[in-house]
Amino acid sequence: MTSEVTDERVLTQGGAEAAAMPALRKSDLRRSFWRFFMSFEVSWNYERMQALGFAYAMEPVLRRLHPNRDNYAAALQRHLVFFNTSPVVGAPLIVGSAISMEEAGAPASAEGIKVGLMGPMAGIGDTLTYALYNSIIFTIAASFALQGSWIGPIFALLFIAIPYFLVRRWQFYWAYNRGRAIAADIGRGLLDKITMGSTIFGLIVLGGFIPSIVHMVSTLTYRQHLTVQGKNVTQAVNVQDQLNNVLPYALPVAVTALCYLALKKYRLNPVWVILGLAVVGIALGWGGWFASTLPAK
Repeated sequence: MTSEVTDERVLTQGGAEAAAMPALRKSDLRRSFWRFFMSFEVSWNYERMQALGFAYAMEPVLRRLHPNRDNYAAALQRHLVFFNTSPVVGAPLIVGSAISMEEAGAPASAEGIKVGLMGPMAGIGDTLTYALYNSIIFTIAASFALQGSWIGPIFALLFIAIPYFLVRRWQFYWAYNRGRAIAADIGRGLLDKITMGSTIFGLIVLGGFIPSIVHMVSTLTYRQHLTVQGKNVTQAVNVQDQLNNVLPYALPVAVTALCYLALKKYRLNPVWVILGLAVVGIALGWGGWFASTLPAK
C-alpha cells in the first residue's frame, strides 16, 4: 500500500513539475531523435529488450522537464520498464508521443501510450517493414544481381537507408505534435487499413517477380500420333511448349505456391524448405525431367 502511494505521489509531482516547465527546446527534441536513431537497439537485451534504448532517447527531455534530481531519477526509472516494438514503424511514433505526454505533465499517459501501442505497432510495423517493403526492395536488388549488375547492392542500400531514416523522423515529430490525439487516430483503424492495403500491394508486386526469380521448365516430351495427308505421323511434343501456350510460368508459380503452403500452413522452418527445394531440384534435374532453361534447338 505504501509503495502504491509513493508511486502515485512521484507521478503527480513529476506531472505538476513538467506542466510548470516551459516548452521543450528544439535542441532537446533533436537530441532525443538522434539518440533514438543511432542507438535504440544497441543495448537490446533479453530482460527488458528495448527499454534501455527508450530511456536513453527520453533522457534529454526528462532532464529538461525535471530539474529536481529526485523527480528526474523517478521519471527515468519509469522509462526503464520492459518495452519492445518494431524499431522502424512504431518505436519512433511511441517515443514522440511519450515525449508529448511528459511535456504536458501527464507521465501516467506516457506510460499508457507505451503499454497500449507497443503490441499493435509491433505487428503493423513488422508487416510493413520486413514482410512487405524489405521483400520488395531485396527482390528487385536480387534481380539486378542475377543479371550481373552492380546496381543491385547500391539499390538495396539506398532504398533501405534513406526511407528508413525519413520514416522514423516523420513518425517522431508527427507523434510529438499530435500528442494525445495519436491514440484516437490509431483507434479509428487508420493503420489497419494502411496495413491491409500495403499487404495487397506488396503481394501483387512480389507475385510479378516470380517469373524473373524462379527459373524452372519441364524437359519432358510426349508423343502424339497424327494423320497428315493420309499418312500416320508420330510427333514429339514438348510439355513446356504446351504450358507456354496455355499458362506461361505455371511451374515457377506452382513451386512458389508450394513453398508458401509449407511455410504458412505446415509452419516448416525456412531452412528445411530451402534444403527440400535443393534436394528435389537436384534429383529432378539429374533425372532430366526439369531444368532452369530449355536446351537450344
